Parts: sequence; structure tokens; C-alpha cells
Amino acid sequence: MKLILLSLLTGALLYLAFSKYELWLFAFPALYMLLRNTNSHFWLLSGFFFFFLSLRCANIASIDYGGVPPLLSYSIFTLFVLFLALYQFLLPAWINRKLFKGSPYAAVLLYVLFELLRSYVPYGGFPWLILGSLLVYVPLLKHSLLYANVYVQSLLLLSAVAFIITRKRLQLLVLFFLWTFLSLLAVYEKREALKHAQRIKVALVQTAVEQADKLDRERFKKHTEEVLRLVEKAVEGRPHLVLLPESAFAFFYSEEEDEGNYRLKSLSFSVPILVGLIDIREGLKPYNSAYLLKDGYAADYYDKVRLLPVGEYMPYPFGFLKDIFSAISGMDYVPGDRIKPLRYGYVRVATPICFEVAYYDMVRRLSREANLIVVLTNDGWFKDSDCTHQHFLWARVRALENGKYVLWLNNTGDTGVVDMDGNVLASLPYMKRAVLFMEVPLLE
Repeated sequence: MKLILLSLLTGALLYLAFSKYELWLFAFPALYMLLRNTNSHFWLLSGFFFFFLSLRCANIASIDYGGVPPLLSYSIFTLFVLFLALYQFLLPAWINRKLFKGSPYAAVLLYVLFELLRSYVPYGGFPWLILGSLLVYVPLLKHSLLYANVYVQSLLLLSAVAFIITRKRLQLLVLFFLWTFLSLLAVYEKREALKHAQRIKVALVQTAVEQADKLDRERFKKHTEEVLRLVEKAVEGRPHLVLLPESAFAFFYSEEEDEGNYRLKSLSFSVPILVGLIDIREGLKPYNSAYLLKDGYAADYYDKVRLLPVGEYMPYPFGFLKDIFSAISGMDYVPGDRIKPLRYGYVRVATPICFEVAYYDMVRRLSREANLIVVLTNDGWFKDSDCTHQHFLWARVRALENGKYVLWLNNTGDTGVVDMDGNVLASLPYMKRAVLFMEVPLLE
């Protein structure tokens, strides 16, 4: 019972660090307890409670919008959480006990190794709730993300706790000196880049369409008029670029006979419009794409490359689930084959779509030649929950890692602007249909 209670406390503290309450300091006592006690059962239970509490909001999508009975939804979810706990917590602890006799330093290396592995394997991985992402809350040290990515930060964070446990004061001082040096260097580099940056005015449109309506095409179409009025309002503000979220309208990009589509493209004669739309090409192949519209046509476009398992395609051998759950019975999306920013004049925009923002390498490749990062997403599946907050946290991480502004375009909220220091400069309230105007620098 003592082990269970201690595991529950550890998992709950880790959950609170990643929750929308942003109690990030609670991660330190949790990590201290984990590295002090490398018992495999303790790690497994702590990981199970951590993932269960942090990800239980995923059931909103399956129950409220997928039509899955709550008991079945939570049963499947529990199996998924157990898999994550076995993968991320039990395996490192078990290997550590077998090969390294429970060394806290081995625990650090093994945890980060499995954090990296689960970010890519299996089925494209699950790069979520990564310890290093908590650095966005730490004053000054957060800037070191420019040189040390989120996984390196996990290593540094856990190493600091290990040094405290083993009373290695000199090593702890050296670590913090290195951390501080990298942070100060990053601040200097970003300030220098800012001096030479061109600035543009952008208009961020939050469409605020209920997810239940988005799942019914006829109901979704009824929102077209109001959203187009918002786009017209945005255009009247004379920005350099108007932006809308993922799958912002019910029509397909190539559905030229649709009046809403015609009006949207007509508005692009006045101002370039970056919008997320679904399209059907090459027969009946659906794509989730970002289109940069100018003068009535797509000046450039990007097809989502890393699709979300179950949500956008059904991985092998789980195809039978389509026959059981109607909400996922549609056609699989087709992944794009080009990782490149959208270009128009001197503006070069990296456009990771939805879950793609969680992949460090994906965003790095997309933004290498870009001077602005724009994330198009729809978190209506999860309402105003911890899952939505955890997703938005990646905007702040990616801004710090790439030293660029990140514009977050979400159907439901919080649509907003994140500066190169990971600060949220402005955002729109949850489910408020509105336009946010902002001037942002284009950083190389």
C-alpha cells in the first residue's frame, strides 16, 4: 500500500507539472523520488498514474465525438496507458536494476533513451509529455533550448536531480554554469537577429466551430458565411498575411463550384491567405493540407507528412476497428512527400499541421529555410482540457528551439502569437470567433 500511495503521489506531481495549471516545479520532487527509488514496480505504477492522469482527456474525443461507450473507451485507454508506462518507465527501471544495480545515473540515461525511442517507435511514435519541454517555464535557462533540444534538456534536468541525490556539488555547479552560458549566448544571438529582421502585420482568424458541427458536413457548411465575414474583417485591416486553422472550411480546396471557396479565393486578390483545407486528389485520395492563396489560386501548398495513427489513418493490423467504430470508418489520409516551407516573396513559412509540431526533427527541417513558423490545428476534439494545453506547450518549445516566432492557429483556442523567447504575446479566448492582429518579425 505504501508503494502504491508513493507511486500515486509521484505520478500526480508529474501530471500537475504538465497540466494546464502549469505547476512545473512539482516535477522536481517527483523526479527526485523516481531517481532515489529505482524499484521497477514503483516506476511502473508512477508512470501509469502519470500517463493516466495526463492523457485521460483523450477520452473526450472517443466518447463525445467518436460515439464509443465510456466503459469501452476507458478500457482501451487504460491498455494504451499501460503500454506507455511499460515502455517509458518499467523497461528503463528493469534494465537499470539488471545491468547497473539501480544507479541513478544509469536511470537518467535510460529514461532519456526511451523517451527518444517512444517519440518515433512504433507507428511514428508518441512524442508527448517530454520532460525537457518543462524548460519553457524556467527563467533564463529556457533560452538554452536554442542549442540543446528538448531531449538534451531532459538529460540535463534529470542529471541535475541525480547530482543532488548523490551530492555531487561540483558537477551540479558545472552543469548550471554550462546551462547559464548557453542561455546567455542564445539571448545574445536572438537579440542580434531581431535587429535585422523585417516585420509584417498578420491577422489570425479563430473560426470557433464546435467539433460536433465539423463532423457533420452540412452543419459545418452553415458556419461558412460567418467565418468568411471574419476573413473580410481581417482583410480590411490590411495585413501582409491572413491565417486560418486546420480544416477551416467544409469545402475542399479543389471544390471550385462551392460559393464559399470562390469567395475565399477572391479575397486572396487583396491579401495572401494561409488556410488549412482538406482536398481530394488523384481519384479519391484525401490530403490534409496548408494552402497559401494569392490572386485566386494556391501560390504554394504543404501536405501533412506525419499522419496521426487512428485519427488520420489506421495502422496495420488494426484495420478491423473501422468496422466497429463508425467515427473512424472513413478513408485513410495520404501523407505528403515534401518537407518544405511555403514561399511568397520574402515570407517563408514553415507550416507543421496539428500533431506534427510535437516532432523535433520535423519542425527543424520545415523551419530551417523559413523565417516564420505557423502551426495549423484543430483541438476541438479535446475541448478546453489538459490535452489542448499540452499541445500548445509545443508552440513555446519550438519557438525557443528554432529562435523564431510561432503563430498558433487553432479552431477553438488559444489562437495566439509566441515570440522567439517562448512567451505568449497575445491570444484569443477559448471558442471566441474573432481576429487577432499582430506585427511579427521574420527571423532567419
